[in-house]
Amino acid sequence: MPTALTLSKLWRDAGFKPDEAQEQAILHVDGPLYLPAGPGSGKTRVLLWRTLNLIVFHGIKPQEIYLSTFTEKAALQLREGLRFLLGYASNHTNKHYDISQMYVGTIHSLCNRIIQDRRFYPNRERARVPVLMDDLRQYFYLYRNVNWEALKEGIDLGDVANKTINSYFGWASQSRHEAVTHCIALFNRFSEECLDVRSARRRASDPTLRALIDMYERYLAQLQPEGGLPQTDLSLLQQNALNVLKENTPHSGEVFRHIIVDEYQDTNTVQERLFFALAAGHKNLCMVGDDDQTLYRFRGATVENFVEFEERCEQQLGVRPKRIPLSTNYRLRVRIVGFYGDFIGKPNWRRTGNQGGYYRITDKDIRARSRDNGVSVVASTQAKPEEVCVEIAKLVRRLVDEKKVENPNQIAFLFPSLKSVQVKRMEEALKHEGLLVYAPRAGSFLDVDESVEVFGLYMKVFGRPSNDFSRGQDHDKYVAWMDRAEARAGELVQADRRLAHYIEHLQGQINDAASDYQILCRVAERNGWDVKAPYDVRVMKRRLADAAGLTDKARKLPESESFEKIALRRAGEHRPFSLG
Repeated sequence: MPTALTLSKLWRDAGFKPDEAQEQAILHVDGPLYLPAGPGSGKTRVLLWRTLNLIVFHGIKPQEIYLSTFTEKAALQLREGLRFLLGYASNHTNKHYDISQMYVGTIHSLCNRIIQDRRFYPNRERARVPVLMDDLRQYFYLYRNVNWEALKEGIDLGDVANKTINSYFGWASQSRHEAVTHCIALFNRFSEECLDVRSARRRASDPTLRALIDMYERYLAQLQPEGGLPQTDLSLLQQNALNVLKENTPHSGEVFRHIIVDEYQDTNTVQERLFFALAAGHKNLCMVGDDDQTLYRFRGATVENFVEFEERCEQQLGVRPKRIPLSTNYRLRVRIVGFYGDFIGKPNWRRTGNQGGYYRITDKDIRARSRDNGVSVVASTQAKPEEVCVEIAKLVRRLVDEKKVENPNQIAFLFPSLKSVQVKRMEEALKHEGLLVYAPRAGSFLDVDESVEVFGLYMKVFGRPSNDFSRGQDHDKYVAWMDRAEARAGELVQADRRLAHYIEHLQGQINDAASDYQILCRVAERNGWDVKAPYDVRVMKRRLADAAGLTDKARKLPESESFEKIALRRAGEHRPFSLG
């Protein structure tokens, strides 16, 4: 690497001039680092340049760095930003910096990688990776009758179990959907808090809570079937990763030389334990966040993890982190930053009782880089809502016409609820000014244009669903909506001949599948086979494949050698496929 290359030179090339705190944070290499970062303080740029510094100037391999955040969008921003900056370095060093093996992503995605990464296992043996259920699959798994009934069986929840569960959460309903939804939220919280089931059951005085804890224990057991493939959900996934680290201590703390976590104020209990376990070896743990921007308390996030990081780091790693506040705001006018500082500084944030400490960081000194002392907030005229909406819409029109914004997408409207009548008023006023609104949650999901079109095309493919339920207002609205969707699909098909051909192709596939199914059912009937009985390759294969009128696609499955091997193996393991 040419000796002339310096970080300062790269900064000049990229047009980046860090302030004193940013520079200190970027240059910090050894030991834990604590970065309380106020809003608009450039923390993402600091993280990216700090990571570049480690790779280019300190010989840290990309695969030795763990860099995580909380959303896919933010993770993509980190990944693309790092590639972009490393390109500047490559122009000087003629060296390619490959980050394909680097851990950059959301915490959940990186937990999934940890479970599969052989570096975390003795002798680099291959791990048995559980099947990951996303939120939707988790819901359907629990809602499935056989699983839901197995969870409740023998547990004292009264005569109407679903109603008992819903009542515990303040809902007067017998709905299984509501009961499952409540249980998922509770189970996920248990997993994120690393709940010890036995201890929790002993401490629980409420009989319904004890029953729910028992259901959670059964849920955990269901996901680990004997001889079957284990499953996990997004909350348990983090626990699975933590268990991998615990089982391979102290080796697991040596894999990464640097752990860097963005938005640390949104971590929960299991995530905090995971980060300390990963950093146990080299102790290079960098945490960035802002206690005033906590978003995920409803999902178990504990802002105290961030506020008390210095003390917890000293307890867990035996060393106190270097603290560098990023306090300069680069986005906003002076008055907004001043108002923020004044507001945050008024309450007493000290903890009550014997707990000691504070609920938030109290010594922030957020300053505006901008010297613009212009108007920061505009209030509308005091008038009727309809008149105010018109006034605001005209202001937006002016902002667009005078190029104060590049396009209307840079303007956002915030409402306490999108179901409010004011949303509709505002939408109409903006439309009057020629400004279309994107607010899919402001109405029913099924009223969104894309929904109408997609469901209409489904009806073209599969036929119109039945509407044989009792007549009334909802029935009439349902029929009218189907008429609208069907009519819109007809317009789309008529306007696009390729779409029409595709619909015809799908209809043909469905007709073929229905015909094949009837033919195979007749074969089973003639031979006296029960479709619930095990599939016997030696007896059934040839008769099914030779059925008259069967399409080539349907014939391929019973004739497939690979499928035959799987079917024979499963039969030998006493878990055969059924004929059905």
